[in-house]
Amino acid sequence: PGDKLDVRVANTQSGRVLSWSLWVLGALALAALWAGLVRERRQAVHLAGRAEELERLYQEVAKANRMKSEFLANVSHELRTPLNAIVGFAEMLKDGTYGELTPRQALPEDHNATSTALLRELVDRLLDIGKIAAGRVQVHSEEMSLSPFVLDVVAEMEPLLKERGLSLSISAGSSLPRIKTDPTHLRQILINLMGNAAKYTAAGGIQIRARVVDGSNEHRAEGEKPQVPDTLADAARGLGAGRSWVALQVSDTGVGIADEDRERVFDEFEQVDAGARTDSAHRGTGLGLAISRRLARLLGGDLTVVSEPGRGSTFTVWLPFETRDEKRA
Repeated sequence: PGDKLDVRVANTQSGRVLSWSLWVLGALALAALWAGLVRERRQAVHLAGRAEELERLYQEVAKANRMKSEFLANVSHELRTPLNAIVGFAEMLKDGTYGELTPRQALPEDHNATSTALLRELVDRLLDIGKIAAGRVQVHSEEMSLSPFVLDVVAEMEPLLKERGLSLSISAGSSLPRIKTDPTHLRQILINLMGNAAKYTAAGGIQIRARVVDGSNEHRAEGEKPQVPDTLADAARGLGAGRSWVALQVSDTGVGIADEDRERVFDEFEQVDAGARTDSAHRGTGLGLAISRRLARLLGGDLTVVSEPGRGSTFTVWLPFETRDEKRA
């Protein structure tokens, strides 16, 4: 009986030790869980505070950008009126409205006319970029025939190309589809691209091409030649698979653009090989390509460039359009 009593006492003590051990382990687990919950709560509060702070900073930056765009648009608009008057009086002086200018007076007047024309171009482009950034630019789309439109714009720029001794070739057949877009904005894009091509092309020429590109993933029959270069079709699929595009291309034989500069040229006030600061006519404003890309995207398309230093550049304006099958669908 004594041995049985000792066994019962030992079992009781072992049970108590096990119970206390389990209780201690449970308490430690609860404490660890509580500490983890507290830590998670603090992190959540911290992250919420950070998110709120980032949102506040984002709103402040957005507000500052809107104010900057509004200021730029308003100042450019206010500058345009007196500048137009200056340009007008300069032209009247040059035309002899107030009497013939002597050779000594004519030379500074020519410099004055060139400088005021560049300044007016800068103000106009600042106004354009400010209006786009401020969301003031409206798109008025209308259905139009592309071929005569392109020929009209090219004819407008042809005297500049002849003055620089550059050749010009056009490939925009009458088979091009009618598209719905804003002709005013499209004209501005093409004029910017052609002017830019003429500026950076010392010899050779400029080529204007317009073609339809199918962005679908259709497979050609074996041995069948593609209607457009594979690189162009790949670019179309990158813009939006399954869509149809009209690609307006302006190619030149100019200085070209290095790989690392191809996206930078679309930033405001960025120029590659801008020349000396005293060469204002060659430096330009650094806004033409930025405005052109933003306008192209407002039209539902894009503006891209393929270039090789020393061999020229090809800028492509992508314009979406609906085929007859898509319209019926």
